[in-house]
Amino acid sequence: RRGMRALGLTGEKSLRQIKALSGGEKARVALSMFSLKASNLLMLDEPSNHLDVGCIQGLANALSGWGGKDGAVVIISHDREFCDRVDFTHIGTVIDGKLKLEQRSLQESDWEQYDIGA
Repeated sequence: RRGMRALGLTGEKSLRQIKALSGGEKARVALSMFSLKASNLLMLDEPSNHLDVGCIQGLANALSGWGGKDGAVVIISHDREFCDRVDFTHIGTVIDGKLKLEQRSLQESDWEQYDIGA
């Protein structure tokens, strides 16, 4: 329940049947289940989709400390605010079909190719 609480599923929501939850709440349950099983690698594709702001903050905080020296999290996301909250140690960029991996945090220039003036 600690994992569910961190993602905003508190009180009676943590006791509801899955079928009675909203799409975002179901996503929170799925994410909290990852904390129950030890693993060395966690791969997440657009993990902030369908989550409210509070849940996104909780997820970013949880992922920032996940894995320690023995684990890794690979996150694919276009959610700039979410990415800014996660304390990345490496950044991967695909250029001409090849992965360029750098040991550094996010930089403003990482977003330039995605800015469309919106």
